[in-house]
Amino acid sequence: MRLHEAVQTLSRHLYLRAGRTQTIAGRLQDAGVISKTEGSRRYPEEISLDDTVALFIASITETSLGGSAATTMTFAALTDPAGTPFVRAVADLLFLEDLPAGDIAIHLTPPAATVAIDGELVVFGANEPAPGAVSARFIGATTISALRAELNKKEN
Repeated sequence: MRLHEAVQTLSRHLYLRAGRTQTIAGRLQDAGVISKTEGSRRYPEEISLDDTVALFIASITETSLGGSAATTMTFAALTDPAGTPFVRAVADLLFLEDLPAGDIAIHLTPPAATVAIDGELVVFGANEPAPGAVSARFIGATTISALRAELNKKEN
């Protein structure tokens, strides 16, 4: 999948403006979080699964364009009590077809994510959001399922 296709796919499923998602992708490339695509403008290279996961995390955690790369790295590094990083859990949810899709809730203060994985709630980062904190984003299992189906179709 090319970066432009990933931007369009994520924007459509997450109900985001494609222009903003493209700008986030550019910021991630400038910061070295995702690789810059080489090749001609007409036929750019495919992006990696890791880049797709990073762009997904950036899309669901971004609150300001200037801080999108730092926020993405912060959330990607969050771990659950067993030490599994959030970026791994997201990759599994997006690309492992034998894992049931689950919900993801993102909390900004302090950075935390709650993921429903195979019938269990797994917390990455802080156990509880700060008093009065508002979840920045909630992605339902049906959205994850639809996104997974499209991403896996384009990867094959």
